[in-house]
Amino acid sequence: MKQYCRYCGYLVTGNGIWCSRQEREVSEAVAKSTNRCHDFAYNPIDAFGENKKGYIPRAPKKKQ
Repeated sequence: MKQYCRYCGYLVTGNGIWCSRQEREVSEAVAKSTNRCHDFAYNPIDAFGENKKGYIPRAPKKKQ
């Protein structure tokens, strides 16, 4: 599963974009791109409210 800050439970949006776990401000470009954060906590709701259906990971492909 790919990790995005926008689907992390620790990301807070409003006046700015803030990671409450790492206690630092994050840019919008970083929050919307994939990452390998060790503190990632999956939350299916999009923090920016752009994806109404939420994050649905793809099923892994079967090897032939």
